[in-house]
Amino acid sequence: MLVMNLPELPVGPNSVDECVRLCLKRLPADDALWPRVSLLLTAYMAWPNDESKRDSFVATYLARFIQNSAGEMSRDLSVANVPTSQDWIAFEKFGGLGAVAKPAFDHLNEEIAQLQRRWLLVADIFQLIVDMAYDDRIALRRGSSISKAIELCEIERTMPGHSQLRKAWSDFRDVAHLLVASAHLAHEGISNSTATHEASILKAIWIVPDGVLALAAGFQEFGLQPKAVRKESPILRQDKLWRVPPCLVPKKPFVVFRRLTEEQLEYLRARHVSKKYIGTTAPC
Repeated sequence: MLVMNLPELPVGPNSVDECVRLCLKRLPADDALWPRVSLLLTAYMAWPNDESKRDSFVATYLARFIQNSAGEMSRDLSVANVPTSQDWIAFEKFGGLGAVAKPAFDHLNEEIAQLQRRWLLVADIFQLIVDMAYDDRIALRRGSSISKAIELCEIERTMPGHSQLRKAWSDFRDVAHLLVASAHLAHEGISNSTATHEASILKAIWIVPDGVLALAAGFQEFGLQPKAVRKESPILRQDKLWRVPPCLVPKKPFVVFRRLTEEQLEYLRARHVSKKYIGTTAPC
């Protein structure tokens, strides 16, 4: 079982509404209250299956932080007339840690920027799985599933094709609970903010990591439950999921769900009929 290695946080929100309120409250200030937590969350979400990339991202970020701190320290030492290492002075002359870390950091940041579109695809898929499970207007054969959610995504004209959706889910399945939680808070931030206070998945991770983790814990619990029909495997993989640390899971986890649109309901009903009559004579 994989558990994210995150620092402890103060007691987090205990409802979806509280998560959203925290996001909207902090969005204008644009402050990272717990940068170490946000940094690690970003690394897990960007490279869930690549430990070396995660380590590189965190290391280069910390190197830039150390460089800034070292610059302040060097000025303080000069004022105090305390001698510094000649090697360090020469290193600083050519840009120091910043010169070493910046190209790597910029490259990894660019990679994250490219990933955000795919993150949204995974968030949409997982949210639709939850939506189908909670919508009492339709009884789905074998329940909600990844395949049904991907098909619902496909009927949206702005969505990419089946193979791209399936590949995104495969690559980020083990952090899908984090992505859907971040995407929901980002959506609420966009819906309720001004043009000068833009929200995104990354913004949610940095300004409200406690809200992201609290909401993700509920999606995690949902995704790990075996399906009632034929005891099928759960949506999320027990052995590969990056779990929220137990100390950061609310006492009563919660999820957010939406009502399916009429178009989605119509598609699912038609899908059920077509599956039912495969291999038989269709009714008149």
